[in-house]
Parts: sequence; C-alpha cells; structure tokens
Amino acid sequence: MKFCIAAAAVAALAITTLPAQASLVTYATSLTSAGEPVDTSTATGTATVVFDDVAMSVRVILDWVGLATNTPFGHIHCCTAVAGTGSAGVVLQFPGLTQAMTGSFDATFTPANFGTISAGAQAGKAYVNIHTPGTFGGGEIRGFLQAVPEPGSMALTLAALGLASLALRRRV
Repeated sequence: MKFCIAAAAVAALAITTLPAQASLVTYATSLTSAGEPVDTSTATGTATVVFDDVAMSVRVILDWVGLATNTPFGHIHCCTAVAGTGSAGVVLQFPGLTQAMTGSFDATFTPANFGTISAGAQAGKAYVNIHTPGTFGGGEIRGFLQAVPEPGSMALTLAALGLASLALRRRV
C-alpha cells in the first residue's frame, strides 16, 4: 500500500513537470505609471495577452480608467535587457485602440515576429504600454507581462504534493 501511494505521488509529480502541450499561454499585468518617463499619472488598467502557438496569434485584452486624454495609443514593447524593468522598442502596435479616457480593447493579431514577442513575454522582458499625447506621450501606463498558471497544472501540482505528503506521513 505504501509503495502504491509513493508511486502515485511520483507519477503525479512527474506529470506536472512535463512541458505543457497546450497551444494557449496567457500572460497578465496591472498597468500603472511606475517605470514611465513621467510617472505621475493616476490612470490604471489591466492587460491580458494570450499567445496561441498553433495559430501564431496574439490576443490582447485591455481595460483602463483615468487616462489624461481620450486619444490613447498602445503597443507591446520587447525585449528589455533585464526582466521586469527598463525600456525597449515597439514590437506589436494596437491599431484601432478605443479612443476614450476610460475604456477597453480586445483584438487578435498574427504578427510576423510572433516568436520574438512570445519569447520576450516568457522571459519577463515584454511589457504593454498605453500612451496619451502631451505630458504622457512617452507612455502613461505600463506593465510587464507575467505568466498566468494553467488551472490544470495547478491542480495536478497540488494533487502530487498531497499524495507525497500522504506517503511521507504513512512512513513516519
């Protein structure tokens, strides 16, 4: 019995460490003025970016409130020298961004540089940036993309840890 529980725990743990075969990888971030050239904006927002490595597409979902003007423009920048900090060039523009001080945007793109953007996001070196003309032309709010764990992976990891804990408890 002890062997079965231990074997099940090892098998579950092994499954959780295998590379994911899913085609969708999701990243998210909060958008604030931290890191912007002029970091005094009180605007905030959120960004979710979903990479589909089968369709080679990038879905961008944005929500924001309190921008300085109703004429924002935005994009993804990549790749900074150090993860989570710095500035980099634009790699994906958001044409048709909602023209509003408070708004949302949802669009899917198939960029030629998909691999660069995806690798930059995975390395923590890509960020979403919303600019507004005037004081915040260099960027009003931004946020570095961070991976969102898949619910299935988290469940498997918790199950593996639970089985391992049970096996250790029975050994004592």
